[in-house]
Amino acid sequence: NQLTPALQIFRSCQTDAVRFTNFQSSYLFDSNKVAESLQPLIEIKHGIEKYANVVLPDQAFHFGSINIPAAAAKASLIPLLERDIQKTAPLPCSAYVIKHETGKNRGGQLNVQYCALPLTILEDLQKVCDQTHLIPVSIQPSFTGLFRLLSLHQNISEHPSVFLHIGNECTTMGVYEKSGLRAIDLLDFGVQNLVHGIAQELNCDQNAAIQTLFHEPLLLDDPGASEAQIEIAAFGVVEPLLADFLQKIYGQLLLFSSEHHEESGYSKIVISGGGALIRNLDRLITFNLGIPTSTISSELKHLSDLPGLPAQEKLEALAPALGNLILQPARRDRFDRMLAA
Repeated sequence: NQLTPALQIFRSCQTDAVRFTNFQSSYLFDSNKVAESLQPLIEIKHGIEKYANVVLPDQAFHFGSINIPAAAAKASLIPLLERDIQKTAPLPCSAYVIKHETGKNRGGQLNVQYCALPLTILEDLQKVCDQTHLIPVSIQPSFTGLFRLLSLHQNISEHPSVFLHIGNECTTMGVYEKSGLRAIDLLDFGVQNLVHGIAQELNCDQNAAIQTLFHEPLLLDDPGASEAQIEIAAFGVVEPLLADFLQKIYGQLLLFSSEHHEESGYSKIVISGGGALIRNLDRLITFNLGIPTSTISSELKHLSDLPGLPAQEKLEALAPALGNLILQPARRDRFDRMLAA
């Protein structure tokens, strides 16, 4: 069934050889170390398993959009996209490979969204695939799978909804509705901001900081109980970081509303990624932004019990990978394998 993601085998590894920031000019991708880490995970018995669908963190890409008159869509869009990339991206447009999609006609205007991947990352990725004898079939940003999963399995309102994928180094924020994706942005905030903050201020190592963040009382069930909340020492550390994060979300919501006057509000926010596993973060967002917020496992409860899901992993972390499985066409002559960073 194309609509039901199925995992036959799940293997994972941890490596410090990959680190992307949302400034593509500074990233770490040690192709030799990555290939070495992947080697134990890869078993090519029949030859058909060598095809790989590569999913990269969103911050490896540069995203943007332009609005053009519908009549102009018949001409080549590449010069317009290159001009926008030249103005907004950290690298010159010649340093990227660019893909774009055209949205719906709204009042005679077309919204064109584009995705640009630095050629240096593409070359490093090809080295890894060559060393591990894998053939890359596609290279996609992580959010495409997450959005696909939501669009197929969520009861989407007529008003815009928002997803927040809170990753290790970056948060991907998307505005979407029944007709498709309306906007995509990268916020300079990730789980590591909180881990580093706790470790530094409480003078503890990273493991202790992770324990404090995910497994000890930090955010109360009632976000309005400020007196009780400030008694938790770690909250004093993360409060300014979370306040800055909420401010960034609010700023993007205001920006979208100002550019789309026909929209009267947002119906809900769905959070995923490792940051969504911080207990009561959804309640904190609801309390501060006034928009109902839930984790993706609460929003898509029926998917949390899918057969084949690894017991140690939550839907919050697996959602992009599961959605990406749905994106792939049915092919009887091969197994698509994902390299998910």
